[in-house]
Amino acid sequence: MTVATTSTASQTINVHDITAPVIASLPAPTTINCPATPSFTQATATDACDPSVTLTSADVTTPGNCPGNYSVTRTWTATDDCGNTSTASQTINVHDITAPVIASLPAPTTINCPATPSFTQATATDACDPSVTLTSADVTTPGNCPGNYSVTRTWTATDDCGNTSTASQTINVHDVTAPVIASLPAQTTINCPATPSFTQATATDACDPSVDLTSADVTTPGNCPGNYSVTRTWTATDDCGNTSTASQIINVHDITAPGDSITACTDNNKLSCNAIVYTGNSNRCMRSIGNTYIG
Repeated sequence: MTVATTSTASQTINVHDITAPVIASLPAPTTINCPATPSFTQATATDACDPSVTLTSADVTTPGNCPGNYSVTRTWTATDDCGNTSTASQTINVHDITAPVIASLPAPTTINCPATPSFTQATATDACDPSVTLTSADVTTPGNCPGNYSVTRTWTATDDCGNTSTASQTINVHDVTAPVIASLPAQTTINCPATPSFTQATATDACDPSVDLTSADVTTPGNCPGNYSVTRTWTATDDCGNTSTASQIINVHDITAPGDSITACTDNNKLSCNAIVYTGNSNRCMRSIGNTYIG
């Protein structure tokens, strides 16, 4: 009887997964403008031994030289079932290059001297800086006279990254108001031979401390040489040519009779008398009484 005999031999092959997943290429570093925020590409990974690789990410923010400048790096980690890992990163730089926006200011306006310019307070906003710095500077431009000028206020808004914007408001000042002449005396009457004596006028002007005053007299004859009136008109002129006038009138009346006694000029020697001789108070307001003969 034949007996069968067998023998065995084994070979063992160990399979180890030591290869990390492969993460697909990510975008190169890019730059965006604040206030845009980084938007990263979704990473993908493959692994020859693991059809479902685990992907995780972590972000690291690196400040720049101002709050609006920074960079964010997102690092992806791919892990397979055997714990093999690989990493890949994407960096996005954020730059603040946008200036603040100053709210609209009033259009140029005109006011009358002596009013002084009153400017609107500027306001500014910035998408990357909640506390914009606002400063202002005034420039005065002279006009054709001291009371005419303009003032321009320029506002500068500066954000944390040094971006600036400007806006201006101009107010023109015009002197259109004439000087004010102080009240002069009312119309008066004096008796000849007195002569008119006028009050010295004074004038004030809110925009000109040294008003120019001139005067001119006009004499109006009456019904006889001793009756007349004189009107003195004062003209006040400021530096911008605005003028005002005021007048004072003095009437002169001759109400005094000739002298109280007259000595006749006789014609005994056939001499013509061409003037009357007054032995009392003479009348200086009558220029002639004519030729009189007394025989």
